[in-house]
Amino acid sequence: MLSSAGYDPGMTELDILVQAITEDLGDPSDWGAPVEFRDSLALCALNSAYSLRGNSAAARNVLARYRALRPTADTDSGRDLLKAMDSAGGPANFARDILCNESKLPGTNRLRPEGIYEGLSRLAALDTSVTSAEHLRAAAADGSNSARAAWLSVKGFGALAWSYLIMNAGVSTETKPDVMVQRYLARVLGDDNKLSPARTRQLLQLAAAKLAVEPRDLDRAIWLHESPSK
Repeated sequence: MLSSAGYDPGMTELDILVQAITEDLGDPSDWGAPVEFRDSLALCALNSAYSLRGNSAAARNVLARYRALRPTADTDSGRDLLKAMDSAGGPANFARDILCNESKLPGTNRLRPEGIYEGLSRLAALDTSVTSAEHLRAAAADGSNSARAAWLSVKGFGALAWSYLIMNAGVSTETKPDVMVQRYLARVLGDDNKLSPARTRQLLQLAAAKLAVEPRDLDRAIWLHESPSK
């Protein structure tokens, strides 16, 4: 039974969610733009990897340090980031000396740049080489799972890592039902509802359609609403 107060008992989960979003998040025109790096696979990779169970401020600092190193960061390809790591002496030195952030990928003892290096190398090695954000958007749109499989083959990268990577590249139909987004939906729909990531994703897609917004924009707005450190 849905436990949220103030809702008509005849309302569906989707009805309740849409009403809560309208009340909590306000006019979508005020939500602000999502995080996006349409011309830089390098920044997509860095931001997505450092956002996995990470702090937003830390991810922003990482991007700022990479931009200080690379004036062309906002148009850098995956290969540019690989070369930058090689020039620093490898991913470990890059994490320590350039990014000043040696945090690990969730559930591993691997530095985040180690995973990024492996993932970008595997994307570049595909038959249809993926080395730019444009390539990544095309790979996400063509229905092929090869790019997704390459990224997910990296230890420490799960489904959310792929979702956030392509969202950063500009795929607006994607969502990433992380802890904060799931927490919001669970609270709105009642603590007895054990929503799986797949169900959370489905509800976000349906709610976005009802609200006439992009799923990525809704995901971001909910995340910001729940985040203690915007």
